[in-house]
Amino acid sequence: MDRAGSSAARSAGVARGGTVGQNVPMSPEPTTSPVETVADAVPEARYVADEPETEARHLAEETAPDQPTRRGKKRYWSWLVAVIALALLVAGGYLSLYLSNSVAINDYADRVAAADGLGTLTIPRLGGTVVPIGEGTDRATLRTGVGWYDTTARPGQVGNCAIAGHRLGWGQPFADLGLLAVGDEIQITVGDTTYTYRVITGPTVVPGDQTDVLAPVPTNPDQLATKALLTLTTAATLLPSPDRLIVIAELQR
Repeated sequence: MDRAGSSAARSAGVARGGTVGQNVPMSPEPTTSPVETVADAVPEARYVADEPETEARHLAEETAPDQPTRRGKKRYWSWLVAVIALALLVAGGYLSLYLSNSVAINDYADRVAAADGLGTLTIPRLGGTVVPIGEGTDRATLRTGVGWYDTTARPGQVGNCAIAGHRLGWGQPFADLGLLAVGDEIQITVGDTTYTYRVITGPTVVPGDQTDVLAPVPTNPDQLATKALLTLTTAATLLPSPDRLIVIAELQR
């Protein structure tokens, strides 16, 4: 190499920041992938490949909360309909009960005024309502008062005079029979005669098939009757029940 060539080479080395006589390493050329280059040049390009997945995720996020909401609304309306139906059923029951009581109580006054039936029953402790006593304990009789078991003694006679009545509906003359206590009075009027009984056995629940409560001596069916007793019977609870609530009283001399 001639002197002119060597001088030019040294000038080029100095221009690149080196010194004469040093081996200056060359900086490697930056390597970039075409994808990175495009993404850097056009920022929107990096999202192009993810757009379908992103849209699907956004759609799921928007619709997911609505599904429980719809189920909740359906559940709400179902409960609302059930509550309304129950309220109507209860209201209908009370209305029917009110009407039956009103009709029966009106019939009480008419039957008492006409002296229709066996006589009348009055229990001072329970309000003193005068209730007509019908002969028999069939459905029709008990809807217009209380009913006398026609296989038992008549009022005032030695033996057991048994009388049944509703505890709920149709005047519900024995609704509060469970409130009676030993010593309370029960009056039965037949014609011009009033028989006064006094409770000797308070409210007692017995099985519905225990028929000895209608015996001449309810507490001892095999015993010969020597006293005039009165047994009142009704349902054991306000709801339908096979059991019976009874009260036993004795005629006062």
